[in-house]
Amino acid sequence: MKSDVISYDSTRGGVSVITEKGEVTTSYLLIQDAELTDSGKYSCSPSNADVASVRVHVLNAAVYLAQINH
Repeated sequence: MKSDVISYDSTRGGVSVITEKGEVTTSYLLIQDAELTDSGKYSCSPSNADVASVRVHVLNAAVYLAQINH
């Protein structure tokens, strides 16, 4: 299984995290101009909580829309 680490200063660019702090802290991973190769399992490993993971599927909008409109 492929296990890449997202680096904010990678040559890919367009990767950022937005964090909202309050009673509960919430962070959002933003991937601009996502490509099919950005699909996969993403995990957040905070220092003070359990790891949370999500599987992301990037779709080709033109192909997807053509399929559902037939």
